[in-house]
Amino acid sequence: MTLHYSVKDHIASVVIDRPPVNALDDDTYQELISAFTRITDDVDVRAATLTSTGTRAFCGGTDINFFSLRHTDDPGWHERHSRLVREAFAAIYRCRVPVVAGVQAAAVGAGVGLLGSVDLVIAAEGATFRLPEIDVGVLGGARHLARLVPEQLVRYLAYTGEPLTAAELYRVGGACRIVSATELPGEVSRLANVLAEKSPAALPTLKRGLNHIELGSLNVEEGYRYEQTLTGGLADHPHSQEAARAFFEKRKPHYA
Repeated sequence: MTLHYSVKDHIASVVIDRPPVNALDDDTYQELISAFTRITDDVDVRAATLTSTGTRAFCGGTDINFFSLRHTDDPGWHERHSRLVREAFAAIYRCRVPVVAGVQAAAVGAGVGLLGSVDLVIAAEGATFRLPEIDVGVLGGARHLARLVPEQLVRYLAYTGEPLTAAELYRVGGACRIVSATELPGEVSRLANVLAEKSPAALPTLKRGLNHIELGSLNVEEGYRYEQTLTGGLADHPHSQEAARAFFEKRKPHYA
């Protein structure tokens, strides 16, 4: 196993542990699919975190050694591998609850794909973000990067393979927090706890709505109408009623 999975206080923790740089092989992609499917199916989970071990890299991308070996001895492997990677990213993106990623070091290639699939990114000051695929004659990751940075920056990074610093990512809105490496675990945990205190009915509905309306898939009128439809479905839910009572009584809500 190259992932550690645990649940505590309604928060699921997924930790990539594949030294030395947390590069991903097909087994790891399958574990990611299983972990985030498990989170989606567990109604007790209200938020999730995605982190990794070590200090060299959050994720060094797809394991190039594994890729090269399988690519040469199995002509059909690339198609199966590509589908597996898509499904892993999709399992994170579609996860029922918000996912907070903590990035302690370099996010390269598929590591950027992971971050482009989560909801919120917190980065350590020394973290970097890079799409090096052009330098090895392949493509990938630009669409996920577009969830983090503007189009001109997507093209620049994809064309050049040059790294983006954590400060630069934060400046364009791709990360919600920049903290020191020592503060990173605590800040990831703090934000996950903030999310876990929200309504277990409203938060997944909000995520579903945000996924549906993002990146101009709907115009302003259509997007707002869709959000109103979701709100209407929540209006009579016991959690919504408890949230309203707690607001007026100036206390924290208590969700059953």
